[in-house]
Amino acid sequence: MSIVLVVKVSEGLVLAADSASTLHGRVESPQGVQEGILKTYYNARKLLQIGDFPIGVLTWGQAYIGPRTVESYIRKWEHGHKWQSRKEYQAEYDDSFIVRDVALGLLTHLREAYEEEYSDDQQPVLGVLVAGYSEGEFFPEIWRFVLPMDDDVVNQRPDVDGKPDFGASWFGMTDPIVRLHFGRDEAVVRSISETFGIPESEVRDALQRLEYRIPFAMMPLQDAIEYANYMLNVVIGRYRFVVGPELCGGEIDIAAITQREFKWISRKS
Repeated sequence: MSIVLVVKVSEGLVLAADSASTLHGRVESPQGVQEGILKTYYNARKLLQIGDFPIGVLTWGQAYIGPRTVESYIRKWEHGHKWQSRKEYQAEYDDSFIVRDVALGLLTHLREAYEEEYSDDQQPVLGVLVAGYSEGEFFPEIWRFVLPMDDDVVNQRPDVDGKPDFGASWFGMTDPIVRLHFGRDEAVVRSISETFGIPESEVRDALQRLEYRIPFAMMPLQDAIEYANYMLNVVIGRYRFVVGPELCGGEIDIAAITQREFKWISRKS
């Protein structure tokens, strides 16, 4: 499983991801039948740069499509569509690079491989987020899709009344972040609703006063980097110390993106 996060502030974007990937299945061995999580790796790459563009990709959920990692499929698309360098891309297409084009290209490419591998009754969730700067644009864009549900890409933070929507979005095993930010999670809402016969919407409204307020619009890029690192450590700590398998963990990869560059802040070797 995964925990990935994107922060949008006025100075740029921050993308962050953990490094754990779990292999699920059923095998027979001399010790008996094993079913469920068979193996956990701690060196998965869920944060990638597209070529040398100011564009990054986050993935969560299913880490493999058949015998290959999701990263392998993304790199194949990147190679086949001249997205390895700006110079190569513009020589091939003589056009501006657009973040949404990357998201649409990956959706088509990954959906084709996904549908070849998985039948209708066995469709694990695979989420992909593409974020960065289109050529000539001052503010960044964030697009996402989730297989098998989405047939098109979704604008994660569209402008509101013509102004950028700054803030943080997180995906994967998010319950520790939701509890920290909002003072509750959906399990709390359901429990109170079922116990006292109160509609869930009313429970959420009553608990809204517990939410922490974070001024993302005024947050410097360096603080956004530190926020992302802190949030991922909260989730990793939860899965390290609470009873149950470690679904998140390993080193944290973080990148900051501005109009000028994609810069690695921390990156495992």
